[in-house]
Amino acid sequence: MVSRRSFLAGVSAACLASWQRLNAAIGGPGKPRVGRSQSAAPASATSTRIGNFYYQAPNGIAFIQDDAAAFVINPGGSYNAGTVAPEDSFHKILFSPATATPGVRRVEFQWSRLGDVIVGRLISAEPGEMSFSLSENWPGFRSRFSAEGDGVKGVAVLATEKTVTWKLQAHPALKSMDAAQFTVTLGGPEKPTYLVAGFGDMPSFDGIDNRLADAEKAYEERRPKAKGPSGDVLGAIADNLNNSRIYSSDNKMVAISVSRTFGVQSPNACPYFCWDSFFSGLLASLDDPEMGHQTVRAILSYQSPDGLVPNYAHWNDGGISNDRSQPPVGSMCAWKMHQHWPNVGFLREVYPKLALWHAWWLKERNAKNDGLLEWGSSTGILQNAQYETGWDDTPQFEGVNGVKMAGHTMNAYAVDLCSLWAMDAHYLALVADAIGKPEDAKRYRQDETDMNGRINAKLWNEERGIYCSRFWDKEDGTPGDFLTRLTPANFYPLICGAPDANRAQKVLAVMTDPAQFWGEWILPTVSRRDPLFLGQTYWHGTIWGPVNYLVFQGVKRYASPELQAAFAQKSVHLFMDNWLADGYCGENFLSIDGSVGGNRNYTWGALMCLIGVESVVDIGDDGVPKLGPGYNEPVELTNLPIAGKPHRASLRLGKPEVTLTA
Repeated sequence: MVSRRSFLAGVSAACLASWQRLNAAIGGPGKPRVGRSQSAAPASATSTRIGNFYYQAPNGIAFIQDDAAAFVINPGGSYNAGTVAPEDSFHKILFSPATATPGVRRVEFQWSRLGDVIVGRLISAEPGEMSFSLSENWPGFRSRFSAEGDGVKGVAVLATEKTVTWKLQAHPALKSMDAAQFTVTLGGPEKPTYLVAGFGDMPSFDGIDNRLADAEKAYEERRPKAKGPSGDVLGAIADNLNNSRIYSSDNKMVAISVSRTFGVQSPNACPYFCWDSFFSGLLASLDDPEMGHQTVRAILSYQSPDGLVPNYAHWNDGGISNDRSQPPVGSMCAWKMHQHWPNVGFLREVYPKLALWHAWWLKERNAKNDGLLEWGSSTGILQNAQYETGWDDTPQFEGVNGVKMAGHTMNAYAVDLCSLWAMDAHYLALVADAIGKPEDAKRYRQDETDMNGRINAKLWNEERGIYCSRFWDKEDGTPGDFLTRLTPANFYPLICGAPDANRAQKVLAVMTDPAQFWGEWILPTVSRRDPLFLGQTYWHGTIWGPVNYLVFQGVKRYASPELQAAFAQKSVHLFMDNWLADGYCGENFLSIDGSVGGNRNYTWGALMCLIGVESVVDIGDDGVPKLGPGYNEPVELTNLPIAGKPHRASLRLGKPEVTLTA
């Protein structure tokens, strides 16, 4: 892995350097000019979706009309880097093509939408040829392709036997075409290949350069972005989330899936995981608030009538984990989305579902009827209860002597679940106030207060100076033993504001102990002293974006500005070192060397960048932006949405400022 120090010393990251070399060879975007003007194709009365929505085509484009017909052009190959925008904006993807003549190593594909068509160009550093596949499709859609003049014609046959026609043309003309693919000629850096494709009349090739330049300028003017030694932390969020939008023909939705490659076997099988989807919705909302809303809607659409939001849904066999849920972060994410882009209508839409989920926990995971919660599963299977924690092989409970299922819950109060439920109550109160339900808000604030009291009364381990999960009381009525294996779950009471200042400092002392959780790479999911730490697999000692992000919510409550900045710095650097070096958005990270573990393109890795953003500008419960300590380097944020308006925030040595830019 390229270290941060060597990167800043001048060793350019691989994919970034490739892109720089390509653009250097090309002489920058915008050359040559084929024409000077172009009129947009008129929008039709149909509902057309255009984007990289096919699960196996991150570098390609899907054209979907009326949720009944679809066409996909897919160059295959590996995605390297790029600007991936909302579907009506400018897209610039750098990739290694799957099928190309020897010597063609990198191709830049730029395109933008005009009504129901796209205009685009392919730019390569080397002349040659490359092919696009036309064979992919969604279940239930039928299409066929044929050569037509200098291009391709696609015809989809609907269930009603009506047909939908799609066309693609290229300049220079296509080299070859068959039912499975077409081949284009690449003229090298000075001779882009131009494409137009979509429904209806095809626009002229004249003026494509101007159109793309205008589209790029328009998107860059509104796109959230950042400048600083660590790079564009806001742009990294946008690119990763925008590149994870998947269309499914079974539910007619475009929503963000955790990854295009996470055990996916068919077009409608990209999974909606529970807490992952809420975090993805929050991350996506910075650049594309409607996609954030759609992603939250997608997972909530699988909620059971009694309130359970499933651990997973829409995955491969279409199954739903209706025996268990996952950490209740939905209200927090919905509220934070609202703070960036206010939408009371969306809050009213999701509030009943989030409120039902909140009540479900107290009904189904409160086995002792004392208000403290346990993780569980209606199957009575311990592993399924561990899946509910969100930490699938969680060291907090896995292999711990005495932990077992007692009915449909574990036999131990869960300090992390209790804390997250109190946090959920806090944000539900804010949502309730925003939609005009003050009595509900009052009740949720009481939930928060009551749960925090129970956490302090039952789950504080004075001997260890930390909050701990705890076995139920013994048969003779004496208190149950604490679970003393230390993980970041022990820090979760900071999130909900449970501890007083004294207890909070004791918790922070454990967190910042270099022998346990602190160091260059934070936060490992188990203490460095624990033998499980050496496993460095899955949740055994690795570092996870959602854990860091949640703990940071507590760090902001209690820690000094210096500690907040250090926490944010370590999180940002861990992510950006990997992103700049290899284009990876890690599912998790190894805490022994900072490299990526698990899936290399997993949406919630970008939460590390959101920690950095919130360290610069945090939005209070009152909606007022507050300048924070940053992450120990000069940084400038531009077009950060707050209350629906783009803000500029600049942290320079000793001269902080927040400026409203619109």
